[in-house]
Amino acid sequence: MPDFLQASVTAIAVNGWQYFLLIVTMKKLIEIPTIGLKARIELRQKLRKDSYQIKTRKDLIPNFNRNLVHGWMMPILAQVDRCLWGRWDYWGRCQLIPAHAWTRWKMEPMLALLENRKPEPLPESVIQETLPNEPIPQIDWEYSSVAENMLNNTLNCIPKHGEWRTWSAWEYLEYFLDWTLFGFGHPAYKTLPKEPASCEGASMRLYQMFDLSALLLYPEDYLGRILPDICGKKAQRNAGFYPTPLVVGSFMSQVISAGKIDRTSSFNEPACGTGTLMLAQSNYCLCGIGQDIDPILLKCALFQFFLYAPWLAIPIWWLGQTDLWLGNTLLAEKPKSINAVYWYEEWFENVENTEQEEKSEQVECKSVEIVEQPIQTETVIQEIVQGKRKPKKNTTSAKQMTLFNLDDFT
Repeated sequence: MPDFLQASVTAIAVNGWQYFLLIVTMKKLIEIPTIGLKARIELRQKLRKDSYQIKTRKDLIPNFNRNLVHGWMMPILAQVDRCLWGRWDYWGRCQLIPAHAWTRWKMEPMLALLENRKPEPLPESVIQETLPNEPIPQIDWEYSSVAENMLNNTLNCIPKHGEWRTWSAWEYLEYFLDWTLFGFGHPAYKTLPKEPASCEGASMRLYQMFDLSALLLYPEDYLGRILPDICGKKAQRNAGFYPTPLVVGSFMSQVISAGKIDRTSSFNEPACGTGTLMLAQSNYCLCGIGQDIDPILLKCALFQFFLYAPWLAIPIWWLGQTDLWLGNTLLAEKPKSINAVYWYEEWFENVENTEQEEKSEQVECKSVEIVEQPIQTETVIQEIVQGKRKPKKNTTSAKQMTLFNLDDFT
């Protein structure tokens, strides 16, 4: 990571992920610094000309120790992205609904009745008043062997000896994904994952080796590139994974979407794999649903969404229509939400009343069932508008999403 980026990261990382969210979203507290597109392009070009020293096992410090907290990596990701692409800043601006637009949305059922029309689930005025005037910051996908080698060296440092591409390759990969999703602060990964057998100290080795700035400087579906090598006899199983190259996905997305769809349009990827097509589509859409039968591939997609497509990693709450589903698309079975359900349960709670207290057992059953099927985001959003759900308050959770305190919006 460049030295000037490291200095800014150190200053913000003290208070962790919650502090980052306040900076990014609560404009009335701290104004978001703006970096122009031209400045970002010049910085990327300059950094790409600089030589990059790839770390190896020899560079690791023995007995290194850090107390990693949930979400510790999020401020680093946000600061590097701010300098290179600006997507997390854009995500933060999309989350803020102005007070007058929120009031207008809550009044929509009454206005529709007075005007003798059907109420709009999401009034166009709310979209126009909330989304930034600027288009979605575009990512120029560019492969780099340097970034891929960094990722390979990172995975190689999980076992104490040898390489990660062994019979335990899938176990090592899943541990790395769980470790990074914990670092990003995902509510489904609240504790450090257990290190694989005979891999003691893997967490601290990953801490020293993993450099997300290399992946951000050269965006690409790196997991989609390296996974086919382990989908065979050497990795305990054959996953049947045949990824679409990102350059092909970008071309398809450009032909289908460029200048033809709205930012709030949602898309569905029935076999998303590592998220290749969804990454390409993130240049045009703020909503999307991906489904796959393999839970590790979905974790791969989620990991890359945090890097390159924030609105697919953490849904824009008022738009909904964004999730990752685990299940076979070809079968008539209810898939399982592995992303949005955790965010909505983290952000909101049902409004308690006498009727709900009398049916507490039924409510508890429903709260268990919701994890076993895709969350109906449109229903959740309408419940918030109608006052049936409210932001959680007075919680000791370090990741309470204070930006969803709708009463404080300005």
